[in-house]
Amino acid sequence: MSQPKYINWFVEESNITLEDGFPIICYRLDYEIDEDVFREWAIHIRRHYESDDDLKESLQVTGMSLENYLRNNVIPQKSDPLGSISRSNDFTEIMISDLIEFIHGYVVPRCKQQNRSGKTQSEHGSDILAYKFLEFDKLPNVKDELFVIEVKGELSSDKYTPIINAVTASNKYDKFRHTHTLNYYRKKLKSIKKYEQAKDISRFQKKSENDYIITYIASAVISRIIIPDNIIFGLKGEDLELRKDNKIFLVHGEKLMNLAHTIYDRCIE
Repeated sequence: MSQPKYINWFVEESNITLEDGFPIICYRLDYEIDEDVFREWAIHIRRHYESDDDLKESLQVTGMSLENYLRNNVIPQKSDPLGSISRSNDFTEIMISDLIEFIHGYVVPRCKQQNRSGKTQSEHGSDILAYKFLEFDKLPNVKDELFVIEVKGELSSDKYTPIINAVTASNKYDKFRHTHTLNYYRKKLKSIKKYEQAKDISRFQKKSENDYIITYIASAVISRIIIPDNIIFGLKGEDLELRKDNKIFLVHGEKLMNLAHTIYDRCIE
């Protein structure tokens, strides 16, 4: 998947910490009104739901116009039951996936939103998996890495609650359910003919045979313009029971729910 231009709007903010000094990997989404970037971003998001080839076939089979097909069958709409929630959840997950892939250099399989049984039906399991091989030829190495990422967002709020929710969910579930998600991803990637990534995923299903590094990431997306004094007051790593294999990512920006709707409204064009 090619890098969308909106990635250039991510501004890394260093020295952001919890109240007790636990470091946060933090980015501000410093976006502007740019129709060209918005339209490209919308296509990027639409391709997570249905590829160009699948879309072409769907239009031929259904005889529907592009707008009607995407509106009625693929892209969550504000008027749909749970439509805004689905938009928010998917927008945050895709944004964090892009951040991990295009800025941090990990491979992020893009299969979770494809071929859903319903426009607002999200899959269970770990929110995002990302991986990186140490060796170019992908031979198993103990320094291969797997990120297991929990994503929580409140795009209409400036509160830090999603950080707490993401850490809690990651600590409670991800050590167990990421193995099921790996298996699900492998099968789904094969079903959409991404055979190389399916093979990559199978390597991380064999930790007992070929060990690797696993990191559990709690990520949050909120509508906050600034973080005063670079400190997230009221949250401490000790209180969150953070471990050495935990990391926290935070993305913040202005009026992100409005931005999400702006982008999604262009997904059917």
